[in-house]
Amino acid sequence: MKYEINEETLAILPFDKNKSRVIEKNDEYIINDTPYEVMEHSCNYFGSSFDGRIIGSKNILGSVYKIPVIVEETQKLIFFPTEALASDNVGWISYKNIKNIEKHNRKSKVIFNNGDSVIIDCPYFSVKNQIFRCNMLDAISSNRKNGKKND
Repeated sequence: MKYEINEETLAILPFDKNKSRVIEKNDEYIINDTPYEVMEHSCNYFGSSFDGRIIGSKNILGSVYKIPVIVEETQKLIFFPTEALASDNVGWISYKNIKNIEKHNRKSKVIFNNGDSVIIDCPYFSVKNQIFRCNMLDAISSNRKNGKKND
């Protein structure tokens, strides 16, 4: 059975070749799929393709590096990549489950709403920028769904 991203999902991180570390609000485990495969399957499960979600995000935000993805709209399951999408080490972090970000040497400590945390190999300001992009993606997408124009 394949893993589907849900409201409990905090992060999908690379663990080993062809495996992922799934962090949920009340659980953590290793699965036999890459983070990319989890994202692709989850987007398909919710009625789109991963590539379609990437194209949609780029159309909303403009072509940006490390583009966030709306996995599912109604639950606002928005995830941002920890590295370039082409990287074998790319992981995915849930935007709506982040409480805070702290500098951790040249990396970042992501603190989730439930108090759990994870250190990712991504500079602090890069993570802050990712959160800003997710916020913009959420706001513009919501406005469009509600028939509001973005100036």
